[in-house]
Amino acid sequence: MRRLRALCIRLAGPFFSRRQEESLNAELESHLQLQIEDNLRAGMTPQEARRRALIKSGGIVQAKQASRERANLPQLDNLTRDLYHALRQLRQAPAFAITVVLTLALGIGANTAIYSVVNAVLQHPAGVDHPDRVAVLKTRYTQYNLDIPFVSIPIYALAASLPQVEAAAVERGASFNILHDGRAEHVPAARVSSKWFQVFGAQTILGRTIEAEEDQPSAGNVVVLSYGIWQSVFGGQRDVIGKTMLLDAKPYHIIGVMRSDFAWPRGSRIWVPIALPPSAFAPDQGFNENYQAVIRLRPGVTLENFTPELSTRIWEILRRLGGAPYATKSGWSIYTTPWTAYAAGSLQRPLYVLLGVVILVLFIASANVAGLFLARASARSREFAIRTSLGASAGRMVQQMLVETCLLSCLAAGIGVAAGPALGRLLLLLVPDRLAEGFTVHMDPAVLVFTAGTALVTSLMAGLGPVFRLLGRRRGFELHDTTRGTTASVEKQKLRSVFVITQVSLAYLLLAGTGLFLTSLGRLQQVDPGFNAHGVMAARVDYTGEDFKKNQARQAAFVGAAVARLASQPGVTAAAAVDTLPFDPMGVGSSSFSIEGRAAGPDDPGPHSQVNFATPDYFKVMQIPLVRGRWFTEDDRKETAPVVIIDERLAQKYWPNQDAVGRHMSSGGAARWSTVIGVVRNIRGSSLEEDTADGMRYYSFAQVTNATANFVARTNGDPTGLAVSLQEAVRAADPSQAVSTITSEETLVADSLAGRRLIVWMLAAFAALALLLSVIGIYALISYVTAQRTSEIGIRMALGAQRSGVVRLVLGNALVWVACGLLLGLALAVIADSTLTHFFAAFGGGIATSLVTGACIITAAGILAGLIPALRAASIEPGTALRSE
Repeated sequence: MRRLRALCIRLAGPFFSRRQEESLNAELESHLQLQIEDNLRAGMTPQEARRRALIKSGGIVQAKQASRERANLPQLDNLTRDLYHALRQLRQAPAFAITVVLTLALGIGANTAIYSVVNAVLQHPAGVDHPDRVAVLKTRYTQYNLDIPFVSIPIYALAASLPQVEAAAVERGASFNILHDGRAEHVPAARVSSKWFQVFGAQTILGRTIEAEEDQPSAGNVVVLSYGIWQSVFGGQRDVIGKTMLLDAKPYHIIGVMRSDFAWPRGSRIWVPIALPPSAFAPDQGFNENYQAVIRLRPGVTLENFTPELSTRIWEILRRLGGAPYATKSGWSIYTTPWTAYAAGSLQRPLYVLLGVVILVLFIASANVAGLFLARASARSREFAIRTSLGASAGRMVQQMLVETCLLSCLAAGIGVAAGPALGRLLLLLVPDRLAEGFTVHMDPAVLVFTAGTALVTSLMAGLGPVFRLLGRRRGFELHDTTRGTTASVEKQKLRSVFVITQVSLAYLLLAGTGLFLTSLGRLQQVDPGFNAHGVMAARVDYTGEDFKKNQARQAAFVGAAVARLASQPGVTAAAAVDTLPFDPMGVGSSSFSIEGRAAGPDDPGPHSQVNFATPDYFKVMQIPLVRGRWFTEDDRKETAPVVIIDERLAQKYWPNQDAVGRHMSSGGAARWSTVIGVVRNIRGSSLEEDTADGMRYYSFAQVTNATANFVARTNGDPTGLAVSLQEAVRAADPSQAVSTITSEETLVADSLAGRRLIVWMLAAFAALALLLSVIGIYALISYVTAQRTSEIGIRMALGAQRSGVVRLVLGNALVWVACGLLLGLALAVIADSTLTHFFAAFGGGIATSLVTGACIITAAGILAGLIPALRAASIEPGTALRSE
């Protein structure tokens, strides 16, 4: 207890230093007077009595220092003094302090901005509690090259029953029409099981979420509102709970309102119970993968431990129920993926690349500041020499230098904390809505810890130069080495040269990387998707109303009327409808099929391909060429013989060197055979980076029942002008249906490259920032070296050196550093190119062009940075320079 009290007193000492100092002075003076009085009584003179008293006390200064060390923590006291000293030093050099703070703020702010996005997307998405414990169940068919984020209900039920799972839920997309302001409005929704919100740890602000008894086929209709719907439709009324709203003209009771930071599945604005019937859990539904399933693992359980257990249990059941042969033949398996990775999608790799880029920018900023501090340390050499002569240790001076860098880094970190998240939110605005929706950049403890750590690392890196110099002076500083006019030696500039070369090499790496990514983006944009997206506008309609969804005749009439009205609009050259658009974020469906007269072998899982449904003019709108056969016609209706059009990939795979037209195939075990009436060109339906499709079957839209329709129209002008025409055509064909989204096909294709485009934009911005910092670093070093060599240059000019020769001399130094930086950067760029080739498609070409372009930019920047100091040096008057020496 006594030790704890003593520690507390010592910790509180710096806060009461003035009072302690006054008490200490009074006490020491009292002791000294008592000793003096004793000496006077012994017959000494006053002067001798005082001198003997001081000698006996061991010195007032030493006694005070010993008392201070007992009353305080010496380390804390030294730190406080160093902080005050740093503030005084920086107050005397405001230009230096502002330059350093702004330079570090650029590096720290860029890191904070990118990390705040990484944190919001990949680590701590808003509205989700402990996202690291949430996972998505996915299905893989290796024989079909198929990987989908859906599972069957029996598989979901099995996963939910495992002891490692705390909660599990399934979801299936839905949409409803609601009446808002007197007109029908389409609202994206989700049908979810009762534990959906528990899996994500989502909280309501009003009411409650769905309960188990409400998630039954016979239960009443209830709905949970998103914050946005609550505000836009109900005006944020607090008494909304218990009210009724009409969804597709059916009454639903409102039971809850979610917080504004929760919107999963992405874009959902209302949630209703999925109410699965008992038949969905039947064993024969084991391969009917139509539901998205999410699980929350119990604390301490990892996916690495859970996935093998899940796989083992699944295969036990498959063997028992007889499903193992098909699963084996098709390469079927179930696996899990972190929910954060699944939700991030194509943003994951670009964000990691950008995080690496801003770390390089931070290194450049730190090297720049280290050079500035080294120059400042050189200017303070006389101060360090005096302090060394008075007994100061190198370690003590190193601590003071590091306190200065830490102080400036903290100021820069404050700017980064203030600006970082705001810049992160601006960054998300560059991302298409379909990728950024659901993510909110905000300041949280993780971002604060990252920024603090970044500031600490930055201060250490920035203080390396002065620290190395102080520690490298084994014999200490000598006063005769610090006189005015001393010409700087090459040895004194080695460390600053290293910092400048580092800046140049990293800036060159970023410039070359920008060129490589820009080249790869250009290559991907030149990839032929197999159709012409230019001039095509599309409007998606998700059918609403149970009667409408099940009535094929009504669907056919609606689609026919809407297409006919759309085709008659001015400027429209062709119009059609299709179930799924190319590059639709929802993805095109796929299924197995049978070929007439061809039985599957023992190890053959059977034919499989993607499947779509289209009206007759769809191929004309998209300009997909017909290879042979014919198109759909208006005669291909429900009551006529079913027909199908396939692509070249499918025809070549199953009828090589044969004519596929006239062949017959059956989809999904249907009893009726569809006749192949045409073969069209292959298209890329989801990605320009890779073509993973295993063939496409197109069925006549009028011969099937669908859940959606995408109306497409081609024009020779601006396709955005068709937006109103699309909406009017849908409304005129059936007022009960509403357009959910309108977009151009070019936008869909462009959005597939959003991640690559984001890398190019941000990499170009950071490369420009790195180049600017490098120019500043070169300029600062050239200016400092030139100033130190003033007398040398004066002597050279006095001996006959021409001004052009002086310019070449100074620029030569700059170009030497640039050349060294380019060589180092070249090696780094080659390594980066070979590494990134494994992660990004169409990457690796054009490296020579990127390297040469980057080298030219860096060289030009180096010449520009060295030109002003060179011209200044060439204008030196020899007499003035020699007199200054």
